[in-house]
Amino acid sequence: MAKQQNQLLTSVVTASLFCLPIFYITRRQRRRQQERLVFEQERAAERQYLTDLVLSPRSQPLKPPLPPVVKKVLSRCRLAYLSTVDSEIHSSHLSLMRFTYLPEEELIIMSTNRMTKKYDMISRQKGVALLIH
Repeated sequence: MAKQQNQLLTSVVTASLFCLPIFYITRRQRRRQQERLVFEQERAAERQYLTDLVLSPRSQPLKPPLPPVVKKVLSRCRLAYLSTVDSEIHSSHLSLMRFTYLPEEELIIMSTNRMTKKYDMISRQKGVALLIH
């Protein structure tokens, strides 16, 4: 009888050691799928909000205080395209730039050399277009 109990215990321990990792891996995969689904839903909602914001007939330049969705996108991104226009010679200039967003002050910081076309065009006009990448 002791031998049967020992075999039963060995079988239970073996089955547990085999099944627990499978259970853990399956559970982890399910949790990751749920997290990915929530992430994709949040991104889709952000995209829809921003698309509606841009395509709205009442669309105007964004100024502080910024909507929470815009703050979230700015905090997550680091690259932007800066577009300037030279109205005197009817040309435009597009630059890929790295930026830093300070959410407390709702401020976007970009730097450039003063001896560039970009700097010259920014200093001559009153606005620029910024596409967050």
